[in-house]
Amino acid sequence: MVMPLNATNRGAIAIQLAEMRSLQQLLISNDQCLINLVNDDHIRRRLLKMLEDDQKNLGILETVIIQSGIQSQPKRSIQQQLEEIQTQMQDSKLSVFEKVFQHELLKHRQTMTGLTIHKAAQLVGADVEAAIAPIHTVNFENRAHQEQLKGILEILGVRELTGQEPDQGLWARVEDAIAALTGVAGSVITRTDDEMSIRDLLLMDHTKSDILFAEILATDDPEKIQECFVQLYKDVSIHGLAEEQIVYHAASPYYRAMPDIVEQTDEAIGMLDEVRSLDVRDPDFKSKVKQVRQAVRDHINQEEKDIFPILKHNFSPEQQKQMATDFKAAKSKLQAHEQLPHLLQQTSDRNHNHQWEEGSINNAMNNAMAWKRMFQVKAVINWIEAIVFLFADGWIRTALNTESLMNPEYNQLFYGFVIVIGIGYWWVGRDISQNHDIVRLGIIGQSSVFAILAYHTLLGKLHPFYLLSGVIDLTFAILFIVFLSTYRDRNKTAQLKGNEFDREGSLRY
Repeated sequence: MVMPLNATNRGAIAIQLAEMRSLQQLLISNDQCLINLVNDDHIRRRLLKMLEDDQKNLGILETVIIQSGIQSQPKRSIQQQLEEIQTQMQDSKLSVFEKVFQHELLKHRQTMTGLTIHKAAQLVGADVEAAIAPIHTVNFENRAHQEQLKGILEILGVRELTGQEPDQGLWARVEDAIAALTGVAGSVITRTDDEMSIRDLLLMDHTKSDILFAEILATDDPEKIQECFVQLYKDVSIHGLAEEQIVYHAASPYYRAMPDIVEQTDEAIGMLDEVRSLDVRDPDFKSKVKQVRQAVRDHINQEEKDIFPILKHNFSPEQQKQMATDFKAAKSKLQAHEQLPHLLQQTSDRNHNHQWEEGSINNAMNNAMAWKRMFQVKAVINWIEAIVFLFADGWIRTALNTESLMNPEYNQLFYGFVIVIGIGYWWVGRDISQNHDIVRLGIIGQSSVFAILAYHTLLGKLHPFYLLSGVIDLTFAILFIVFLSTYRDRNKTAQLKGNEFDREGSLRY
């Protein structure tokens, strides 16, 4: 009997997380409303900082929901309640004090919900606890916001009741309370979503799969085994699909063995399908799970050894963060897809037919590493030529008995410029997705150098030796043109594939 994928044991936590996300969106709306209502500059600055924190924490909650592996929606009654509160916050009959009071109650509610989810995750499973770890940041900052809102309430309340200012030591007490919270929280405060790169997200997924395997093998409770395996099946399958379309697609030009690592992913998913067809009480069930665990671990080891350095050295921190955003979006879309087994087969077939069998990885002219080397080689050629002609041009011209194109001062300026252009080529070689204007400038410059040298060689008295430099420049100018054309065509192909994935209910990249 095939194991169903609709296990509900963890569904309650998923619903609570969805409700936290909706409440976080309401908190952001409230922040914006209160900022426009408050006249006190000091209070407004604190509310602006809260808004910044709340917007960041919404991103963290999105990450936690995706890492938990289950997409859900808030209860209808909760959603209606939040909508009513939002309407009240827009009501002009309520004073600013009353609106801040309501806002503080919502912060308390959000804090307690986050703490409850954390405690529940400890009981449900170690993998859930690991997945929701970033929620510590949200919980801590909501507690800190509570202390600040208490201070704001005291100020607004005293002003509303007496028309006077409260005790001047108020904010000092608030800061002391926040400092005490920081001391208690200590190292549980995790990194923010803005600091998370694609490697961080992949490591989180790898850790969660290790924990799920351990939980399955450590228990004899059939319900617990089924619950963990259902989550493992979803997590590994969705991770593999999102990884192929986002991470491997980007890293493939730098890694010739990419078809092998993609095949590992497909084999692991196939093995999971075989295990899913078994009853959890089957004597062979756990031995099969051990085989899958070894296959997944071998895949993870190769990925962390080979792919992670490629991501680190060939993509800027900003690109890695954007890749993380795309990866989360892909996982979220796949998690919401109801026909997961069908999607797995459909996407796997498409990957092999349209991506890996094209042979582009083995085509050196389409390989990003080859382009990187080309720009680096041209940079070195520029530097060598410039140094040689700066210090030995007079001797070479005397030996060849040839004319000089310009006086020594202009010679020095020209070859100094050649060195600078070489630095530009090296810069392009570090990230071939950027600085294409330097490439275009290089095409114009190198073509011009060839034209000038050819003219003076054919119609003047310049020795043909100097034309060799022009021929080299012309060759690289042509290669630069091919590079720009290839890069443009590749982007168009990626966009077309992305549209295809989006139409088929998968993901866009």
